[in-house]
Amino acid sequence: MRLEELSAAGKQQKLIRARSLTVNMASRTVVSPSDFVMDDDTGTVYGKSGFVDYGSESGRINEGRFAYKNFIIKGRVVEFNKSKYTYKKASITSCDEEPPHYRLRASRLYLEPDRYFLAYNTVFFVGRIPVFYFPVVYRPIGGGTPFVSIFRPGYDQRNGFFIKSSYVYRVNKETRAKLYLDYFARRGFGTGGELDFRRPEKNITSVSLYRIREYGVVRDRWGMNGGYWHLLNRFNESDPAQYYSQGFFRLLSDPKVNNDFFRTNPFAVSPDEQASMALTRKTNYTVTRVSAYGRETHTADFNRFQKANSSIPRLDFNTVPFSVLRLPVLNSFSGYFENARDEGMTYAQKRGEGAWNVSKSVPIIRHITLSPSVFYDQSVFISTVPGRNDVWTGRYGGGATLRYDRLWGSFDLGYAYKRRLRKNKLENDSLAADKGQEASSVSSQLFVMPRFNTYYKLSTSYDLREYFDASFIKRLAPVTAEIYYAPRPLVDIFASGTYSLSGGSRSFVTQINMGDKENYIGGGIANYSTAPRAWVFSNILGFRPWRGSGWRAETVLRYRLKSEGSFNFSDFKFFEKGITLYRDFHDFRTKWNFRERSGGVREFFFYVNLRISDPARKDDLEDRSREYWHPWRQEGEVRD
Repeated sequence: MRLEELSAAGKQQKLIRARSLTVNMASRTVVSPSDFVMDDDTGTVYGKSGFVDYGSESGRINEGRFAYKNFIIKGRVVEFNKSKYTYKKASITSCDEEPPHYRLRASRLYLEPDRYFLAYNTVFFVGRIPVFYFPVVYRPIGGGTPFVSIFRPGYDQRNGFFIKSSYVYRVNKETRAKLYLDYFARRGFGTGGELDFRRPEKNITSVSLYRIREYGVVRDRWGMNGGYWHLLNRFNESDPAQYYSQGFFRLLSDPKVNNDFFRTNPFAVSPDEQASMALTRKTNYTVTRVSAYGRETHTADFNRFQKANSSIPRLDFNTVPFSVLRLPVLNSFSGYFENARDEGMTYAQKRGEGAWNVSKSVPIIRHITLSPSVFYDQSVFISTVPGRNDVWTGRYGGGATLRYDRLWGSFDLGYAYKRRLRKNKLENDSLAADKGQEASSVSSQLFVMPRFNTYYKLSTSYDLREYFDASFIKRLAPVTAEIYYAPRPLVDIFASGTYSLSGGSRSFVTQINMGDKENYIGGGIANYSTAPRAWVFSNILGFRPWRGSGWRAETVLRYRLKSEGSFNFSDFKFFEKGITLYRDFHDFRTKWNFRERSGGVREFFFYVNLRISDPARKDDLEDRSREYWHPWRQEGEVRD
């Protein structure tokens, strides 16, 4: 049997097909005691039995199955009205296999077509195997607000089994909020969140918070980090200057908290805490900045913080190059004054410095330019100890750079001179051990770029100061060489080395990368004069096992070798080992991660990104926030 509902214009609005139908014209109800199919503009509904009340535009379906866009939603009982469906004992998937490869089973699910679905008390199944439990799952459909749920179960030696859940809510095109709810079997429950706001012409802000009270610990452990940039309003219409404020902070309850709970962040693992804030006035000619900065480092036992250095407050003033009396030279001034405390000191110092620079670029002949400059620098220390005098120290000097510039590159030959005056005197500090000669050197740099994918750089300098007696090789600064070569679009090679004729190799770094985003290999080697026999290796390999495979893998190995010469290595130590597996399914993306790192970090975790039938879309707000505030995060990562 077929029952059609037509609009006033004769257009079909609803079609019911069933083996038998009972229609009551008086109550405007339709009852189907057996299987039926109902089609309308929201989708197709299948049911074992049910009824429809046309008067109230509501109804009830037993054993209902709703095919809507890419979703298949089932419910033991489905109640609906003109705007919403309510599923009891429900499941949802986008897999059209029977049985489905995966599904979310919920005690109750609400669907508003073209808006959203919301499910409570859900369990995620792969086949017939329950994987884990979600309290709430929400997804917009059509005009809904973007909302993403991400779950990351895992295990590590310190915290035991854990599950980290992230809920990302796109408030509007400028604002994104994240909520973190975590459970650690050995430590307890942790909560946190992150807020990003980006309106580039007015405000850029990011704030992250996290706290946990571990089992058996009286005090909370917590971390806060973030920053902001805000353009302030002008004080009056006639003032052409720009005013803006900016700040940055990383505050911790103890030096170990980040390493215990946020191991993907190489900067957050740092045990230091710091904060800064500044107010800036910028005109077409000057930049004035008032700021405050403080940093604390960990004690030897890593249990508490100790003051390191601070600058509260500090005033900076800089000018853009300008001319005086129409003279054919450019002048610039930069200076600061601060109340500062240096690391290791128990008292603060009031100090400042100002430098006036005069420069000029003079074309000599074609391809050759001479750029001379002179300066005067004045520093001051204001005594904060009774009985001691203020100290004023002047410095003067200058320099010149001769540049030969061609299409293939350039060659620079420079000279720099700097002389110190006696304290509180306008005369050379000739009685000092260095005779006041702080700098006197010639330098050179060769930059060659024969093709767009290749460049070479070579630089060094030679010390001309007269106060000490040294041989040629000791006066010659270490020679630095740098090479970059990209023979093909998916291959690039970089090498950099610094070598001293008197002391041997000072540093050597090389990196080779090959491949695209899915199949790639990279390797790096580093050696420094601070540990001349130690060589640090870093290898990374990413691949898809075969073309069309749904799996992708990435391995990371970082280790240290100590060489005794002649390929004899006395010490071999891994400081990081890891493998990450990726697998994309219909409705979710998964990631399995195994990691071992120095400091006793051994963990395994995997996460499921439940963006049900939502294609991967580029999110400018997320990407900009990651680049600006969290550059260590990989693409797609929403938290540390």
